[in-house]
Amino acid sequence: MIPNIPEKTGIQENRGHTLTDDFITRTYVLPLLTDPQSKARLLAEHKDNPIGVPGKAGKAAVGHSDDLIRVVDKLRRQPMPGKYVRVAVSPHDGYCIGIVSGVRGQPVEILRDEIYPSEDACEHAIFERRVANLLAAYGLD
Repeated sequence: MIPNIPEKTGIQENRGHTLTDDFITRTYVLPLLTDPQSKARLLAEHKDNPIGVPGKAGKAAVGHSDDLIRVVDKLRRQPMPGKYVRVAVSPHDGYCIGIVSGVRGQPVEILRDEIYPSEDACEHAIFERRVANLLAAYGLD
């Protein structure tokens, strides 16, 4: 006799987090990315300063605007499988986008279709891809 296997509970499926994250995305992130002027402003801001500049030698740090922080934080919460990462194919000279498998020990798939001249250029290309994927996931591409 095979015992009945109960369905997974909401806690096991992490429904609380998923529903909260979806609410935050729809309420606070998507409006920033679906408005053409706001999206252009955020893309330009990110291109000028993809990872932020820490303060040093008495100079203040150069961070991101609240809106860009909100978008970047959302993109950072994406699950590891399929996440884009920067890969140095030629240190300090050439960078590619990699895709993480999400399985420990498996290599990163390197997309060699485009080589970026700097870390910042690669980080911005990753940001653009993540934004496009987020919009596509909500049927807004």
